[in-house]
Amino acid sequence: MMRHMHHHHHGHGCSCHRCVRQPIVCPPMYRFHDTFKKCEVPVIHPIVNVNRQNVVNVPRHYFTESQRTVPGREIWADSSGPGFGGPGFGGPGFGGPGSFPGGRY
Repeated sequence: MMRHMHHHHHGHGCSCHRCVRQPIVCPPMYRFHDTFKKCEVPVIHPIVNVNRQNVVNVPRHYFTESQRTVPGREIWADSSGPGFGGPGFGGPGFGGPGSFPGGRY
């Protein structure tokens, strides 16, 4: 900001005596007019591709077979007919209807 220097007169309108002082010089004021320019800076982003091999447990069933001979039930054949249990092999008395519920063992 600039100020104009004025001469001051002392007294009652008398211009014969002038009051002249040395000017006061203030420290400078700075005005900044900024401009900007680009300056690229490399930014490196490393990427690591990881191939993961995951194990999935899937059951696989195996069966083993064995045989045992154990004593079963004691069954009496009906002696009223030919063979075991009457008329034919599958009649009453040996696995046929009548000996066991449902005709089964």
